[in-house]
Amino acid sequence: MQRERIFSLLFVISIVLLSIVCTITSAHAQQKRSDSLETVINAIRREWGNIVDTAFVNLLNNVAAEYRTSNPFKALDYCEQARKYARELRYKAGIAEAASNMGNIHTQQGNYDRAIQDYLEALKAYEELQRMERVGTTLNALAIAYSKRGNNGQSLEMYEKARQIYTNIGDKRGLAKTLGNLASLYSDNGNDRVAVTFHEKALMLHREFGDSMGVAFALNGIGIAYINLGYDDKALEYFHGTERIFMQFSANVDRTTLGDLYNNVAIAYSGKQQYAQALANVEKALQIAQESGLRPLRQNSYAILSDIYKSLGNYQLALEYAQRDNVLKDSIFSEESDKLLASAVRGYELKRKEDSIRTLTQDKQIRDQQLQLQTQQLQLQNQQLLFLAVGFVLGVAIVGLLANGYRIKRRSELQLQHKNTELESANLEIATKNQHLEELNNEKNEFLGIVAHDLKSPILSIKLLAQLLHEQKISQEEHQRFTSTIISSSDQLSRIISNLLNVNAIERGGITLDITPFNLSVAAYSVFEEYNARAEAKNVQLHFESFTDGDCLGDQTAVLQVMDNLVSNALKYSPGNKNVWFRIYGERAWTAARNGKSSASTNGITVQHHPTKTCMRIEVQDEGPGLSDDDMKKLFGKFQRLSAKPTSGEQSTGLGLSIVKKMVLAMNGEVWCESNFGAGAVFVVELPQAADVEE
Repeated sequence: MQRERIFSLLFVISIVLLSIVCTITSAHAQQKRSDSLETVINAIRREWGNIVDTAFVNLLNNVAAEYRTSNPFKALDYCEQARKYARELRYKAGIAEAASNMGNIHTQQGNYDRAIQDYLEALKAYEELQRMERVGTTLNALAIAYSKRGNNGQSLEMYEKARQIYTNIGDKRGLAKTLGNLASLYSDNGNDRVAVTFHEKALMLHREFGDSMGVAFALNGIGIAYINLGYDDKALEYFHGTERIFMQFSANVDRTTLGDLYNNVAIAYSGKQQYAQALANVEKALQIAQESGLRPLRQNSYAILSDIYKSLGNYQLALEYAQRDNVLKDSIFSEESDKLLASAVRGYELKRKEDSIRTLTQDKQIRDQQLQLQTQQLQLQNQQLLFLAVGFVLGVAIVGLLANGYRIKRRSELQLQHKNTELESANLEIATKNQHLEELNNEKNEFLGIVAHDLKSPILSIKLLAQLLHEQKISQEEHQRFTSTIISSSDQLSRIISNLLNVNAIERGGITLDITPFNLSVAAYSVFEEYNARAEAKNVQLHFESFTDGDCLGDQTAVLQVMDNLVSNALKYSPGNKNVWFRIYGERAWTAARNGKSSASTNGITVQHHPTKTCMRIEVQDEGPGLSDDDMKKLFGKFQRLSAKPTSGEQSTGLGLSIVKKMVLAMNGEVWCESNFGAGAVFVVELPQAADVEE
């Protein structure tokens, strides 16, 4: 106890001394303050080791907040320490503050899915603490993160909740901030006149409080709305008003906000065709983004540069910056983001439901205890009354009463047991249905993620190149190059859509196979001819070998699609100066398959019962990166992305091998893969041979 009191005293003295030092100078005040706080933390750790309390957690959170803009990675480290110690101490306020700081840093860095996870944790803690002002602040931060991800419905819901909270507690400052954020959301969705109305309401409140930074943000928002409405001169007036306030209070302006302002000014100048001023401002924003590692700011700057160079007629630079914009946007909004976000929201909602169920269960237990007590009291009263009324037959009455009481109790127990059994059965059924619905929802989210991610890149290329062909006269060489790219992107779109439609048709039973004999080698050679030119374009040598002239028993269209997928995959994952072998064999005995490929199993080896004695065999071998143990577990699964990446930036929906397996199994065949990680892979398909049908 004495040691803890000494520790607390030293902590208070350190904070007081630090406050005095931090107020002495204005130059680099924030950096000096954060470095000084870090010095205090290191001194405490050297002196007292692992002894921590809530005051130490608060200090860690303060250091993280100071480092947020100057060194976000160090800030995240201090946040993690603060949250860890706060959880050990069960210090909810410390947990909430650490999670909120982490959400702010992840938002600043463009990791919006991680930010939403952190904000949801902070929101729950603040709600439990009934700190409604901080609940409103966290709802605003959540809304911004949702908006950045394009989830405008959730964003609007969060803003409206925050607005209601600030109205209820009479917090006009929080209300003004929420109105400004709502205005920005409406502006982002094309409702700029509505946005101006909200910004002006927020501006009036900020001026009422004398909040200069709030006034600056409101002026900036009005300027953005006027850009969208086509009033570039008016927008510049508001932007310059914002810039004057920012320069006056530069110590309070973070790098992201300043960079966004420069980009807004650049857009306004570009609208006035004053491209030199536009380029100068966007370069300022890009420099801030690169120095501070702000990916969303850098992505926005690339998009603006692409538009400016397109207006100047420099289509090479316009295309280059558009591609940079698209690549960076994909890195911010990866296909895993939706899964992470859905998981975070489900976790938050599940935790709230668990708390609600726990409360209801406790209430039920209390009611059951009260009911049991009342029943016992009623029985006792009845016994006393009967004793007084029929005292002369005491022995018989007592026996009858006890017997009757036992029957009542037994009947009540049986009824309660029956009700509990029905309740458990209903709960189990609900849980099963919820699990099925969650699986369907996950599959729907995966499908939408595939469509959104894989179709976006070729559509962007087609649109941009088509605009260039339409709007300007270009050389014959560029015309040929652009049209070739458009054709290639269109083929890519066609393959993606075909795979999506095929897997859907297979699963709903919409494909009927026509099983007939056909020459497998002839069909395979047509696939080889189609892909030989593509292989040469990637500097990959595609070899075709056939060792049979026999007929295969299957659906020719389905078999062609199987071979098309396997050869396409082999080329997709093969680097230059490598080989791909495409082989056809006939009159072979069926291969003993590995576990999971058929129904009968003996000592780890499974044997398929086939309609013929012999089979036709297709092999596609490559010299690519091969498959890891984890890849082999996920192979042939729907929407599965493996560790290997296409060598020339090709798209992969994760459906091709799933379609292959479903079609091969539907034709009474087998498919598997043999691979050593780092040494290529061999995909093998065996199908019934037509000339050997059993009686």
